[in-house]
Amino acid sequence: MKILKLRLEKFIKMYFYFSPSERKGIIVLLLLTILVVFIPSVYRLLKPLNNTYVSISKLNKLDSIISGTNTANDQESILTNPININTASDDELKQLGLSEKNITTIHNYLSKGGKLKSIDDLKKIYGIKPDVMEQLTPFIVFTNDTNYTLDNYADSAVKKKTPFKAIELNTTDSATLVKLYRIGPTMAGRIIEYRNKLGGFLDINQLMEIYGFDEDILYDLQGKIYVDANKAKKINLNTVSEEELKQHPYFKFKLARIIINYRLQHGNYKSYTDLLNIKIVNDSILTRIKIYGEIK
Repeated sequence: MKILKLRLEKFIKMYFYFSPSERKGIIVLLLLTILVVFIPSVYRLLKPLNNTYVSISKLNKLDSIISGTNTANDQESILTNPININTASDDELKQLGLSEKNITTIHNYLSKGGKLKSIDDLKKIYGIKPDVMEQLTPFIVFTNDTNYTLDNYADSAVKKKTPFKAIELNTTDSATLVKLYRIGPTMAGRIIEYRNKLGGFLDINQLMEIYGFDEDILYDLQGKIYVDANKAKKINLNTVSEEELKQHPYFKFKLARIIINYRLQHGNYKSYTDLLNIKIVNDSILTRIKIYGEIK
């Protein structure tokens, strides 16, 4: 029994001994773990979530207008009093169905000197869902003209409405891209920059290779953008320089150098199978090379 005890003590000292600095580190780590676990609960206690207030009577009136069953009083109270989105109060914005977060974002934008001049400007406010946007359109205006009622606003909107034309990504400019929902100036610049590096997009899914462009954004842009692969440029592997090739996102520096060196040593490539003679090139790498590389 004594021997077992000694062995146990030796085992503990060997595997569970910590220096003073290590013990301090363990204590700090434990404290951080406890903070991470309990901070969300404490935050919810200190700042409970507020339910978004929406006027039920207002919604009923909006529903009656949409369904065509509105009364004369409803017409007078809503149709002749559209809300100016640039000067609306929090209560008015809440009655339109906007969340607290949406309202805060709009106020921040306006406080920095921004001005919402059209529904396209409002669509750039992040967080407002497209279906909510469609419901808002008939009940908001962007002018201070007191004679500008919802009736003549609706008439002008119908006159100005034109069929939407999808944007071709290989020929568009950043100014056009910014008009798209969820595409701001920064993302538009990234799209143009990546397109230039590629020589043009071959597939719309390549957008998800851009930093910050995720599947949700691509889903929201369905039907609004498309790619004409014929407008993209491919790289002639028999004439391209090493400097040009290594700038392409699909060709790493090492791969570009080896492709060019092999060509210089053995002459021009006659087919893609010649590339398999390069040690680091296997079938998967060759498939990637074929996307933008061509043999002429």
